[in-house]
Amino acid sequence: MDVTLSQARERWSEVVERLQHGEEVVLVHTKSRLAARMSGLTEGQDPSGPVWSSTRARQELGALVAAAQEETQVVSVGGIPAASVTRHAPPHPQQPRPAQPGAGLTGLGDVLDGLLQPSRETAGLSTGLGVLDRVSAGLARGSVTLVAAPPNAGGSLLPLQAARAAAFDPQRPVPVLYALSGVPLQVAARRLIAAEAPVPYTHLTAGTLTPGQREAVEAADGRLRAAPLSFTGPEPTAQAITEEASRIEGLGLVVVDRLQHARTDRTPLSGRSLPAAVRTLARLAAERQAALVLLLDTDQPDLVDQLDADRVFHLTRPGDGTTARITVSARDLGTLATVEAGLDMTHLRLIDPPTPAAPTASASASAAPGPVSGASAADDARRASGPAASTISPQRAPSSRARHGQKHTPRAAGRPTGGSGVHKDSGRVGELAERIEGKVGAVLAESGGEVAAAVERLKKTAIPDVMDLLELSRAGGRYDFRNYPDLPDLFRKKGRQEADDIWEARPRWTAPPQILDPLADRATAVTALDINGAYLSALKAHLPIGQLEHHLGPDEGGPPHDPKRSGVHLVTPPAWTHPDLPNPIGDREEPGPLWITESTLRLLQRLSAPKTGLCERPLIHESWTSGSTEQLLETLRRALVQVRTRALTSGSAEGEVAYEYVKAMYSKFVSTMGESNYNRDLYRQDWMHIIRSQAFANLWRKAWAAHEAGLTVVRMMGTDELHLAGDWRTARAVGKDTLLFPEGREVTEVKPKQTYRLEKVAEGSYREREAE
Repeated sequence: MDVTLSQARERWSEVVERLQHGEEVVLVHTKSRLAARMSGLTEGQDPSGPVWSSTRARQELGALVAAAQEETQVVSVGGIPAASVTRHAPPHPQQPRPAQPGAGLTGLGDVLDGLLQPSRETAGLSTGLGVLDRVSAGLARGSVTLVAAPPNAGGSLLPLQAARAAAFDPQRPVPVLYALSGVPLQVAARRLIAAEAPVPYTHLTAGTLTPGQREAVEAADGRLRAAPLSFTGPEPTAQAITEEASRIEGLGLVVVDRLQHARTDRTPLSGRSLPAAVRTLARLAAERQAALVLLLDTDQPDLVDQLDADRVFHLTRPGDGTTARITVSARDLGTLATVEAGLDMTHLRLIDPPTPAAPTASASASAAPGPVSGASAADDARRASGPAASTISPQRAPSSRARHGQKHTPRAAGRPTGGSGVHKDSGRVGELAERIEGKVGAVLAESGGEVAAAVERLKKTAIPDVMDLLELSRAGGRYDFRNYPDLPDLFRKKGRQEADDIWEARPRWTAPPQILDPLADRATAVTALDINGAYLSALKAHLPIGQLEHHLGPDEGGPPHDPKRSGVHLVTPPAWTHPDLPNPIGDREEPGPLWITESTLRLLQRLSAPKTGLCERPLIHESWTSGSTEQLLETLRRALVQVRTRALTSGSAEGEVAYEYVKAMYSKFVSTMGESNYNRDLYRQDWMHIIRSQAFANLWRKAWAAHEAGLTVVRMMGTDELHLAGDWRTARAVGKDTLLFPEGREVTEVKPKQTYRLEKVAEGSYREREAE
């Protein structure tokens, strides 16, 4: 059994079971290209070498494989040696045998006759963009075209455009097979409908089409239903795509949306399997004489080269993000041409410039003919009637030194008169949101429209689903979140029911009698506010991304606190002398130093700054820190916020299910990212503590802002409960004209849970009476 380290972590119970039955398991470290053989021990065997517990071995498989290169390692289960781990050298692949020479010869004249008289069935297909067809001759049948695009560039629009050009050709539609890999069926269908109708994609997804937009969809209904376009089942293998293709008569185009460079368990077309899968699909294209278009979710040059496509369309979004730049490269020839087209992100389509853009092309491509298919011209006619057809001005092409896979500085592109700029990662956020909403729609349909049943099903898969989303959000990122560094012992629990040494500053505070007595005497109304999405907002926190390193704090002779690093710190907290505000370190009763997270330390430092002056600065004695970032979970967080917002405004059953699904994902994500049997994909106790304490710090800041605005803080509990006396609805932040507590269900708003009055029953004892 050969497995990668990620696979071994996810299937660790199976690995241990196989070892106990005498099987061998080979661990392959894909980054270092090292391998180690794990062999189960029989009774009586007692190998020498360093001993690793099963838990530690699972968490530190990379270190285990590296150590096995030097000497034998031993893995124990329940304190008993269970397996030896030794260096493994994989066998060298056999050299391919030389091909047998062909039996016949062909003259150049024979080839020329065939080229000059192509049949309709072998003519190239349109890409859906006239400017691209002119320099690439369209999509050749029997060939493989790879669309490579960096994250958030809009690479999915080009395969979508080609599928529409073929299937919706008004003269002679061409059968298309659309393979769904990592993209839900409903998402792909909505994209096609939005582009073809055309209607705004966001309105179509949220179910908020205007009457005029609904009429546009109804007008396109006949054309949409009659199109010879078929979808595969979800997450197909290359062989499954081949089998589905064999059932389609006259197949002209196969689109695979998409190849994922990062391995995903439930997605066969991902990770290391991609080169073999592409070879299988290339055979399909050659045998069926169908054009094959593959979308790759990255433009990493090494992977693009490995896939060995006939041609590569490298799509980027330069300048202000309102145009797409497409560089055409051919195997063995390099760059042939570069063109630019408009991006209509409202309807998810690419738009030809009003006049042909001047391509940067080599002599070999300057006279390339356009494809025979008339689909592009017909699509141009449909686009001309669309709202954005005349908004894109011609763009100047980049210099000829821009080659596929090479970085270059894009020239400034002219801004179209219509459309809007797109956030640098809004494309990835949108894709994640579509994935979530697609699954919600599918599960709700499978549950017969029963909201409770759909919610229950989605809650059961919330943890693996959110981990898949995290992996997709990190595609192309430099940091592998599955790299589990060895954490210091202070993160380990002392016992099954005991906590570790990290203090999260969880608040549980009620104002003292000198604050509450006047409120009770005046029968002042107190409102309990619920802070929406507290843990969701806390995902934006400073998280360490490397091995935590120990060093003394500045008060013990160590370096000053570095805001570019994050971790945990042993501090002596300052005294707190403000009875009208809760202590920012929570309700800790034991005096003396304690370990706090980066989130709590930054809050204390802010409160001790000269401008604030609420306390003395904390004394930092020791620290475990690493380089940090606030952006690690930001794409995931924004996607969850986007789906949550749409769900709240939709007023539909699908929205109700989506709201509960998102809530389950982010809450379970935070609660299980430490040592949890429910989430075997992430072991980051340091992240868990930092995110939780970030939520508590966020709540404390809201209490402080309320106090500064003249409100009375009565109680603060957990991550999301704040009790205030005073007119909180009109309160404004000091020096600002914006409401401090806008009412609503967005993550930037609050919900009033109850309003009550305090009644004093004894000294220091109060009873809540419902306010009239």
